[in-house]
Amino acid sequence: MTDVQAPAASIEIDGGQYSPIDRATAERWRAEGWWEQRSIRSLLTEAARRHPQRLALVGRREAGRVTRTYAELDERATRAASILDSLGVGTGDAVAVMLPNWVEYAEIVFGINEVGGVYVGIPVAHGEQQAAAVLRRSRAKVLVVPRRWRRDDHLELTRRMRADLPDLEHVVVVDEDGGALRAGESLWSDHADVTPRRFPDPDPDRVCYLGFTSGTTGEPKGAMHSHNTLIYSARQQARHVGPRVYGDPLVQLVASPVGHHTGFVWGLLFTVLQAGTGVHVDRWDPAWGVDVIREEGVTTFFGAPTFLQDMMRTDLADDADNPLSCLVIAGAPVPRSLPARASTALGAYVAPAWGMTECSIIVSCTPAEPDDVQRTDGSVFAGSAAKVVGPDGTELPAGVVGDLLVHGPAVTYGYVDRRDATEAAFRPGLWFDTGDRASIDERGWVSLAGRTKDIIIRGGENVPVTDVESLVFDHPDVLNAAVVGLPDERLGERIGAVLVVRPGRPEPTVETLADFLLGQGLSKHYLPERVTCVPELPMTPSGKIQKFKLREPW
Repeated sequence: MTDVQAPAASIEIDGGQYSPIDRATAERWRAEGWWEQRSIRSLLTEAARRHPQRLALVGRREAGRVTRTYAELDERATRAASILDSLGVGTGDAVAVMLPNWVEYAEIVFGINEVGGVYVGIPVAHGEQQAAAVLRRSRAKVLVVPRRWRRDDHLELTRRMRADLPDLEHVVVVDEDGGALRAGESLWSDHADVTPRRFPDPDPDRVCYLGFTSGTTGEPKGAMHSHNTLIYSARQQARHVGPRVYGDPLVQLVASPVGHHTGFVWGLLFTVLQAGTGVHVDRWDPAWGVDVIREEGVTTFFGAPTFLQDMMRTDLADDADNPLSCLVIAGAPVPRSLPARASTALGAYVAPAWGMTECSIIVSCTPAEPDDVQRTDGSVFAGSAAKVVGPDGTELPAGVVGDLLVHGPAVTYGYVDRRDATEAAFRPGLWFDTGDRASIDERGWVSLAGRTKDIIIRGGENVPVTDVESLVFDHPDVLNAAVVGLPDERLGERIGAVLVVRPGRPEPTVETLADFLLGQGLSKHYLPERVTCVPELPMTPSGKIQKFKLREPW
């Protein structure tokens, strides 16, 4: 890590990384109990002590079904820590994991945590450019990969990257196909004879995770998180919605990649915090996913709206025997009519929520509030705060859309090796600029209005992108939709709609879509002026629409 002198008032971070979080604020969060001063590894230790024979993991993949009890996961995490220790991983060393959602992933993540390392997730679908950027910025000492995954040869991928990654000392391959290995490469199974040993509990204030942004707008930045920031968000999400709403015990389908923030924090950590069962699937196919939900008795799901939309198009909808109890939908704009319709069809509470890699989820709907909260993104967690400001930084009245700022114990320490980006993201008073547009009503309910960079300014007027997308989504022939700004010499930008149409249905035109939207009450000057239909929308592994790709043809 770069040696940057941190201000005296700031908390101390390994390698002298800069953070604006001051010691007085950190001490207040500890005193008030928001920072629990415990490690992520201790969550697994506690769950294994209380429920040693309960299933912690179920791995579903084409090769079959694999399970781990909490006692087994606890033992295997310690073995993983010992293997990493034998490879020279110590406190503050980064270990990158680029695996599908296999049970080995969870074992290795908790092993990294136990040895005092820093976990870096790389979605297994990432290409060379994205993976190399994460490895370079994190300075990962060890990379764990499958030999191959689907059509991709991950070992060959690492060999192409290593020449430009001087910090990468070891590549460890989890599965075996008999191919020859080179210097600095080994099989995970080669280290089976390492003598397991326990390690001191990590310091909860230390950086234990670098969460890299999805990179839809440029090179990803690595948000530095501690045990305290991550556990705060997971704990408050459970309390905010109500622990029993998730199922007792919770059984969660983990379809989002554990290499992404959603799969890591909500699929893995949240499940262990609740001493539940994580059902990890190494691919997402709606029909097969529904079979898994039924067979494993899945009660809970966290993910982007895309996953929920997929479920709604299967026979899980309106099935009285559907085991689902709660679905938390975050990571992308939520069509406003979807949660209520899905709650009815699935017989489960659908909780729109808002979060980002830099702060996890800190806004969520809850059944403790009136049903119309589901037409928003919810209320702010206890211990955190949110406000909406105008261009001059002045807080705006209730219901007015502006820049969304957040503050609290879940917010990142800053970006690794990017003091410039850290300083740009934090405003006075430790308010973090999310880059989102939103409004907050008189009840404190937050409603997202799109990314600041996604905003369409047509003839000097801001277009409410999320509102338009929600209405387009309600069109009976539309499966999915994105509204984007298209360059225009006269107006600056015009409004474009990119649609995925239901099979066998006619493709909406500018005229027919306008008729529908006007019938829904949309103002004429917000109508899409171009309509394009595509087989599918480009997505990140976590289910976010990559709007920059949709703009490229124009």
